[in-house]
Amino acid sequence: MLETFNHWLIFNVALVVLLVFDLLILTRKSHEVGMKEAAWLTVFWTLVAGVVGVWVYTAGNSQQGLEYVTGYVAERALSIDNLFVFIVIFGYFNLPRSYQARGLLFGIVGALLARAVFIAVGVAVITAFSWFLFILGAFLIYTAYKLAFTGEQEVDPSKNITVRLFRKFMPVSTEYDGTKFFTKINGVRAVTPFLLVVLVLGTTDVVFAIDSIPTVFGITNDPFVVWTSNAMAVLGMRPLFFLLVGMVKLFRYLQYGLAVILGFVGLKMIVEEAFNDFEVFGELGDIYLSLGIIIGILAGSVLMSILLPESEEEKEGAQVISESPGSDQ
Repeated sequence: MLETFNHWLIFNVALVVLLVFDLLILTRKSHEVGMKEAAWLTVFWTLVAGVVGVWVYTAGNSQQGLEYVTGYVAERALSIDNLFVFIVIFGYFNLPRSYQARGLLFGIVGALLARAVFIAVGVAVITAFSWFLFILGAFLIYTAYKLAFTGEQEVDPSKNITVRLFRKFMPVSTEYDGTKFFTKINGVRAVTPFLLVVLVLGTTDVVFAIDSIPTVFGITNDPFVVWTSNAMAVLGMRPLFFLLVGMVKLFRYLQYGLAVILGFVGLKMIVEEAFNDFEVFGELGDIYLSLGIIIGILAGSVLMSILLPESEEEKEGAQVISESPGSDQ
């Protein structure tokens, strides 16, 4: 079992090394990330996640390995929906394409910190109050309903409390100064739009964590598996963003697929807590079943997006998204 301090230490040290590698090597120079580079980086981070999965499987046991894969797939799917919000944020701040990779990296660090806090809180609460799983399950089902039936939620970064506070108490530059957080306007220190982008991404990550952490707790209550699957899914978000921008037509029905996944996990959480030891094919078989259902829903939503034709209005909307956000200044 992966429960010792050494296992936590090994993974977290490796995670820091990967972040430093991303910061100093992969995003060291500001440049526009193309589809080819995004595809290769997506493969790279997926392979890294696979290596971690093999380690969890061999150093732990088969159940932990399967729970890791299931949690990783679910979190990777939900992260795609989060990336649509990133598109809106980048578009609002007109973030140049050459700065987007660095901005996303800071967003990823914020996402990891937010998830670490919520996982720690979630484990403590669930351990003390098992009935809290009913609340988490109901929350997931409600989130699924909103995602499927209330349409796209508008995101207005200007209403973000962090942005409003900065604009109230500090001068804010209207021009980017590379990826610097601060610049000078007529000798006065001012906040750059890039720092506002990072702050909005960070505060938005808190909302994302509230949605995603209950999903993994619906799959496993093992804190190590919850953390590793979340962390590896988040690390793969940056290149996935650029793939998403270039292949937006593939995700036409994705929000409905994500809604079904959220609803499924929420219902599973409630049923398992209401009926102790409830199993369909046994403990291990049910993990396989959950993994198959999640992958099937994802594949089905992408397949529907490919097979069902788009209207002219939808094509125009996809074109607007693919051309946004930001243009180099």
